[in-house]
Amino acid sequence: MHDPDPPADPDDKTAWRRLGLARRQALSRAEQLARRRGWRSHGVDAVTSSGAAVVSLYLSRGQEPDTLGLAAELERRGVAVLAPVLTDGRGHGVHEVSWGRYRHDRLREGLWGIPEPSGVAMAASELASADVIICSALWADRAGYRVGIGGGWYDRALLHRRPDAPVWAMVDTCEVVAALPRDPWDVAVDAALTPCGLVPLGPKGSVE
Repeated sequence: MHDPDPPADPDDKTAWRRLGLARRQALSRAEQLARRRGWRSHGVDAVTSSGAAVVSLYLSRGQEPDTLGLAAELERRGVAVLAPVLTDGRGHGVHEVSWGRYRHDRLREGLWGIPEPSGVAMAASELASADVIICSALWADRAGYRVGIGGGWYDRALLHRRPDAPVWAMVDTCEVVAALPRDPWDVAVDAALTPCGLVPLGPKGSVE
């Protein structure tokens, strides 16, 4: 697929979300599989190069960049994986940011069908144990700002990270664009993890 044109109003986050979701839904099965292999391979390489012992990683669903294979491979290699917990275990959503320890054989279906760890939920402050944080996004820009599905969950969660822990947004290569609309509470990321590799953003790099 070619690089997407921006929406008619480039300052409209909702328009960016619609565009991003439509683009992902248009991917063929072959395109999805190729990207999945790239994310897994480069994700493992990037985490290994970082020396991280603990990684925070969202668990994907539907057309999102696939993280389930990456999570399983990191677990196999002995890396501890923290994943978001969005329910109380009885199907009711929780507003507070919570984390669970990922284990491939201990997952349940959470809010909106999102997989989540079925073990004991941990407080938002547990994110401070993560050496690398990989978050969801529909888009990321050169300055490191991202547009997600809305709701601000990760913006709230990232307030608890360690200052030295890099944050990577998992997006497709052409979902890294020149500029996105941003709000005062948006938290910038350090890089985009794409199927072609890790792309530094913000002061640490730029995208041509």
